Amino acid sequence: MKKPFVIAVAGCSGSGKSTLSSMLLKDFQDLKVELLATDKYFNRPLPKMISPLSGLEYDDYNCPESLNFDAYLADVRKLMEREDLDLVILEGLTVLYFPELLELEDLKIFIDLDPEIRMYRRIVRNMKAGRGTMEEIADFYLNSAKYSETKFFLPTKLNADMILSGHNFDKKGIQIVESYVRARL
Repeated sequence: MKKPFVIAVAGCSGSGKSTLSSMLLKDFQDLKVELLATDKYFNRPLPKMISPLSGLEYDDYNCPESLNFDAYLADVRKLMEREDLDLVILEGLTVLYFPELLELEDLKIFIDLDPEIRMYRRIVRNMKAGRGTMEEIADFYLNSAKYSETKFFLPTKLNADMILSGHNFDKKGIQIVESYVRARL
């Protein structure tokens, strides 16, 4: 049975995970590809966290428990059974966190980027989407997201096969990924 090749794209919020995943979809448009983003699998209600900086309680989008892991893993396994697929891209904060996912992934990419730039990207993205003022978005990042990402997801870069800079996905990095994947298909 033919198994699709699985690329994991991880990194902290605002690092460029979605951008890289979109670029890969474009570069592999000659193949049958599916993208499965963890953002569509948040648990409801979200877990809560108390900020160590402010003492305020926040919905915690940035911890492993925020992901409905069982549903996500079930959907990943369904994709793995599809013989018509060439490539599966798993994208999200948690895709290099869970051992069950690591076992399924053929190429693990972590996107690294300075926290100040990630915060700026979050502010721009969330303001465009109407998700708060600049101050509200910055406060949430500094009091909640940054803490949880540092605790849970920055360490997952040790699970990566490749670390790319989120500053600019130059052609060289994308070409290396594409060459590696095509050589294994």
